[in-house]
Amino acid sequence: MIPLLTALIVGLAAAGIFALRPVTAKIKTEYNQNSVVDYQIKFQVLQLVLTAVVLFLVYLLNPVNFAHFFRLGDVNAHISKIAWLGVTGNETWLEIATSIGFFITLGTAVFMFFQLKKAGADYRYFVFSLLWAIPFSVANAFSEEAIFRIGIISPLYGIFSVSVIVLISAVVFGAPHYFGMPSGVVGALMAGFLGWLLALSLFETQGLLIAWSIHFVQDVVIITSMILMSRKPASAPA
Repeated sequence: MIPLLTALIVGLAAAGIFALRPVTAKIKTEYNQNSVVDYQIKFQVLQLVLTAVVLFLVYLLNPVNFAHFFRLGDVNAHISKIAWLGVTGNETWLEIATSIGFFITLGTAVFMFFQLKKAGADYRYFVFSLLWAIPFSVANAFSEEAIFRIGIISPLYGIFSVSVIVLISAVVFGAPHYFGMPSGVVGALMAGFLGWLLALSLFETQGLLIAWSIHFVQDVVIITSMILMSRKPASAPA
């Protein structure tokens, strides 16, 4: 029963994130002249409300597991050996977040650079974009980690093996990004790998901090780029 309820909750939450897009677009109140910033202000608030509902439902499914994982965790916990990533098992998750996280961020930045180049973004608005992207990334990374990591791991822990659960998290997180940003097959694969790594971090650190931190940095790159792409060279500063 719990796996079915988990699938229902997370599935509806994922669908709900997509459903929030047209809802957000219909909100007439304008909070910022920049269309992307204005959209993100509304979207992130609505997504946080959705996240609160998901967390409440997941807590009801397994309060003990929820309390076990819904915390900061131990960033100095050691990661399991992952030969294909060159991880020996002697590294801590803090070291992994710094090293592998750097290359993941570099990959995200390269992908977004070509999107920026294609859009003809005006880099004079970089600071403006970055300052808005930081709070949006705080909220977005928390929401997605709560839904796609806590929402899956907390109720399923003890029912399926760790390897199965992290794979589920990877697929469920990666697939929607086919239509997100980064988009397409490459975007989905990048997000899927990230989802797998972040789910593993949640298990091994027994908390959200590492997963949220890595996710936050990716979102800063992505959302900063999205705001930059909304500014054309001929535009006036916001």
